[in-house]
Amino acid sequence: MDLRQIRYFVAVYEEGSFSRAAEREHCTQPGISVQIQKLENGLNQKLFERQARGVVPTLAGRHFYSSCVGVLEGLRTARQRMLDLAGDIGGSLRIGVAPTLCLNALPRVLPQFLADHPYVEVRVSEALSGTLTGWVVDGELDLAIVTEPSHKLGLTTSAFFRDELVMVMSAQRAAHVPRPRCWEDLRGLNLVLPSEKHGLRQMVRTQAGLSGSAGRTVEVDGMLATLELVRTSDWVTVLPVCAVLEKVERGELVAERFADGGVHLDFYLVHGNSEPLSVAAQSLLGALRQAASQFSSQWRSMGAEQKGPRRHAEQVAPPVAKRKRGQKS
Repeated sequence: MDLRQIRYFVAVYEEGSFSRAAEREHCTQPGISVQIQKLENGLNQKLFERQARGVVPTLAGRHFYSSCVGVLEGLRTARQRMLDLAGDIGGSLRIGVAPTLCLNALPRVLPQFLADHPYVEVRVSEALSGTLTGWVVDGELDLAIVTEPSHKLGLTTSAFFRDELVMVMSAQRAAHVPRPRCWEDLRGLNLVLPSEKHGLRQMVRTQAGLSGSAGRTVEVDGMLATLELVRTSDWVTVLPVCAVLEKVERGELVAERFADGGVHLDFYLVHGNSEPLSVAAQSLLGALRQAASQFSSQWRSMGAEQKGPRRHAEQVAPPVAKRKRGQKS
């Protein structure tokens, strides 16, 4: 038995096919078949049942797979530790990111991170918090940044970032929403909100008391679709600052603080507690946290009222012309 045979076995097991496993391992199908046969002979166990549409693991194959996954993971961990000790940041990084951070914060830091760390292979997954946490538990992700804390065994959860929730609308819609903007105003507006699977939906519902809402609500679970719908219509939404600030600065959207009390959305970092975070992971997380903090700083510097590159014309009083000496009013 050698590591190549173990790697080929895991590929066949996970792909359910010799041909797909060969594509994944960049080798020939006959080559994988020969190695699996040698492995079965050496173990004196049949690992797969060959069928017309692929292969199915036997009972022995399922038990052997559990051991092989541990072996390969141990090798990856050992390699990463050696890279870290040598000062060469490398290896793979599988990270899950909530949609609100994927939109602006991640694109702001990822290109520079990849340029600075050419030996790091990065895979980014965007999904709901519950899904991302599940992938961390299953070992499909090394870590995830989510908006709902996890209390599952085997995971470490820590605070990552806190962002303010703001009312987001088009410039045309903002001109017709009375000021100051309060949470209860949402009850009379047409709202774009995520589905009940999102913790943000529950926060908005509780804060605004939407059970007696006079407006309509449409459920959209896509961040880009939500922002485009708000930008091109009179529909309104509630999002954290980091998701909208760049569009606000470009004049595409208007975002305003709630006058009757700020509510914040917390982001959490979740990862397995069996191994420490790699140097690569710490580097990317540090850059993401810094970018998110910059969004908050920019938001605070833009003032407490209208957040955008300029105020609406109706909010700015025209200057009073000075009268010339001796001119009657």
